[in-house]
Amino acid sequence: MNKFGFGRIFKINFNASKKVCVGILFIQVLASIIPTVLILVLADFLDGVQALFGTNETFNMGILLTILLYLVLQLVVWIEPNISTLLKELLLIRVRNYFNSIIIKKHSQLKYMYIEDQETLELLNRVSEQPEERVVACYQSYLDILKFILRITGIMVILIKHAWLSALVILICAVPLFYLAVKSGRATYAAVREVTNYKRRANYLSEVLLARDYVYERSLFGYNDKLNKEWEEKFELARVIKLKTSIKWYIKNKMGSIFAAIIAIIATIALINPVLTQSMSVGLYISLVSSIYSLVKVMSWEFTHCVDSLANTHEYLKDLNAYFELENEKHGGEEGKLTEKLTFQSLEFRHVSFKYPNAEDYTINDLSLRIDAHKKYSIVGVNGAGKTTLIKLLLRLYDEYEGEILLNGKELRQYPIRQVREMFTVVFQDFAKYSLTIEDNIMVGALNLDEKVKKGKLGSVLQHVGLAEDIKKLINGASTRLGSNFKNGIDLSGGQWQRLAIARNLIGKSQVTFFDEPTASLDPISESKFYRSIQWIGLEKTIVMISHRLAASQNTDCIYVLDGGKIREQGSFSELMNAKGLFSEMYEMQGSWYIETEEA
Repeated sequence: MNKFGFGRIFKINFNASKKVCVGILFIQVLASIIPTVLILVLADFLDGVQALFGTNETFNMGILLTILLYLVLQLVVWIEPNISTLLKELLLIRVRNYFNSIIIKKHSQLKYMYIEDQETLELLNRVSEQPEERVVACYQSYLDILKFILRITGIMVILIKHAWLSALVILICAVPLFYLAVKSGRATYAAVREVTNYKRRANYLSEVLLARDYVYERSLFGYNDKLNKEWEEKFELARVIKLKTSIKWYIKNKMGSIFAAIIAIIATIALINPVLTQSMSVGLYISLVSSIYSLVKVMSWEFTHCVDSLANTHEYLKDLNAYFELENEKHGGEEGKLTEKLTFQSLEFRHVSFKYPNAEDYTINDLSLRIDAHKKYSIVGVNGAGKTTLIKLLLRLYDEYEGEILLNGKELRQYPIRQVREMFTVVFQDFAKYSLTIEDNIMVGALNLDEKVKKGKLGSVLQHVGLAEDIKKLINGASTRLGSNFKNGIDLSGGQWQRLAIARNLIGKSQVTFFDEPTASLDPISESKFYRSIQWIGLEKTIVMISHRLAASQNTDCIYVLDGGKIREQGSFSELMNAKGLFSEMYEMQGSWYIETEEA
């Protein structure tokens, strides 16, 4: 993608809405010309009135027309900010729809490793924070500077004709103001970079304090005061850093403004001589002096604000370019890659080793295992053994591994990512809860199925995950909306939500299903029913159970014992128990927990 610069920001605004951009440009140019015209009109009016009283002439049509023209111009000056604001809001809406879609698309294509990287997450937060406002503000700031240049050019033309030295002094005065504004903009965005981490933590704590999901534990264990205090600390740190930066550069800019005001006074005094020598009329003098002081105000506030905003945007563009330089996942089939229709036959890890970016130790180290179609497998091991990492490699969330992962005998990285993920589904322990209807919650996993097939499979899947009877008791059945945030919405128990997540992953046309701690939220009876249902599922899908509950592995064809990133043991349940190795030791230890609990 081409780098983001000010030219491309302009293009984004025009792509979003050419008519609105042209409208804003026209209004801004008109607003920049009017002050110069007002100087001449006001001077003509004052000179006309002076001549009228000096010669005792009667009120004439020329003065009347001048007054009317002056009033019309003032009316335009009065309504211009309102029209500009309206057009800016329209442009903001159009850019939000256009540019946010670009940001969202990029988000969806990013490599997974960035989601687990702290520094990249902070970059994502900065880039995603109201990007449409920054894009529109950049366009508006350029137009404001154009408006200022046209306005000062008109005044300078008049001044040069009558007092060129004053014009030169005012122009020289603008240089330090411009420099200070640029430094201020850069310093402001540097403060934004510094406070991003604090703001992200404060926003998370705010979510915890306000969200319904956390209210029970907060109230029960009295976390509220502690969380409130921590939120206040993070928020206050971010606020103080930004405030100190703002005050520092506000003082510097205003010192420059005082200097500009002094220069304006000197210019005013310098203009007295042309009046005395009658090379400038009194009316033009009064009109020019009024405009000069108005111009100093614009230079001190509006101009420095525009330059500050542009410098700030320039720093933002650095982040934006860094963001778009992040690598995307390659979803499509590239030249030389396999794209044939896949029927799962086997999956094999051959001496696979992997460590996370910036990590020193390997999470998976020389791991080898094989999974064949239409069989049931268990992968067991202690926490941190590498079970979840194995799934991440399989789904190609990470491709930077050593060794080989073979799908149907061919390297996994030769297949397009989308094709691989259509073949495999995973029921994660930390599954998503969607505030949709029960049916829609499940059908999210069946987007690649025909409508007739979806309807036919819904009932059977609900039956096999043990939700059919619960749903029948609801007035609206599978059309019941979930989530208490909505009217007539209901909430489910943890076990019901987990069974719903399982149903969502089973209904699709994937050929291999991985269950990552699938029964963590289920009671023993429901857990037993679920494992019995696996017998039916296994007729259509290859099943891989990843669980710390070793009893669940009794009904699987092969068990892999993962420890320290390696396969330590493998075999059937009876083979591993008879071997009296690691699996047998872990199984007997778990059994002793239940016995001790019952005795207690």
